[in-house]
Amino acid sequence: MTLRLRICAVLGVFVAVNALFAFALLWAYGVLLPGIVAGSIVYARHGTVGFDLLQAPVSWPAFLLLVAGFLAAQTYYGYRRVLSGTSGDTGDAEHAVARIVRRLAMTADVPDPAVRVVDDDAPSCYTVGRLTDATIVVTTGLVDRLDADELEAVLAHEIAHVANRDVTLMTITTLFVEIADRAYHAARLARRALSDPDALSTRGTVAIQWFLPLVALTYVFVAPILWAFPAIANRATRTLSHAREFAADAAAARITGEPLALATALVTLAETTTTPETDLRVAGLRALCIVPADPVTGDGTTSVPDLDRPIDAARRRERVTSWLEGTTPSDPVDAGSDTHPPVDARVRRLQALAAELEGVS
Repeated sequence: MTLRLRICAVLGVFVAVNALFAFALLWAYGVLLPGIVAGSIVYARHGTVGFDLLQAPVSWPAFLLLVAGFLAAQTYYGYRRVLSGTSGDTGDAEHAVARIVRRLAMTADVPDPAVRVVDDDAPSCYTVGRLTDATIVVTTGLVDRLDADELEAVLAHEIAHVANRDVTLMTITTLFVEIADRAYHAARLARRALSDPDALSTRGTVAIQWFLPLVALTYVFVAPILWAFPAIANRATRTLSHAREFAADAAAARITGEPLALATALVTLAETTTTPETDLRVAGLRALCIVPADPVTGDGTTSVPDLDRPIDAARRRERVTSWLEGTTPSDPVDAGSDTHPPVDARVRRLQALAAELEGVS
């Protein structure tokens, strides 16, 4: 299956899951719970139940409008959700990173993304977007750890995401994973109140005190309906993310003509990035990063570290080969994640692509 068909297939599944999720919530709180309460009262008084649980919670035109609004809200909020923790200059800054991004965008024939450099020692780079807008976030820690060719290759990888038009889709899908898991987590409030009442938040405590019957009914009847959505959404996001990472790697290699530069950049990031804990409520956002890591947010800066001179091709090839021979399946980064393919698999593909380009030349 080609990348375009695979992305379209995952997009179709994602839209269907969103629609089903919205329908499940509407039906649970608009039909199921009222039906159980009203049916119980009628049965206690008359010995019969006349409530139809198979009815639609709203009209189909209204439902389609709600689903469209739900998707539009994710598009808007997903973009703001990730960038809300950053502040400072973007796009028009005249530092080295912005200049590289503008040149790569011209090469790839895409509109110039905004660029935000975050003053943070953690090496991180990711892109978020909605429709025609895109912002590439880079940390000073990344600039400091990579040489000039490696930084260009990483930025070309992010430009490839923009060119492939998957930035908006991933921004939305990663947010839905969080929404679905939070909804399921909230539906299980009654269980958490019984198992560990001291760990409840202020809102959870208020809900237990004032809406205990609704909380109990939600846990018994709604939670079983919602439990599958986080896993399905995470699976769809994982499938899409794996495909897009390989495609962006290949596109970045074509844009720069230096596959091994991206390979050594991935090696450096694999060696310096710690594997984050598994938590679906935030894990989806890691799909936006070039390697699995929590997106770094903070104050923006125009003070960018000096770019190191690139190493020669022979040393770069030697480093890649040495790293691949030393990797093991037990390595948590090389083993891949829910959001990214294994780093060693990406490096091997780039190594093979470099050999092909050398054969052609």
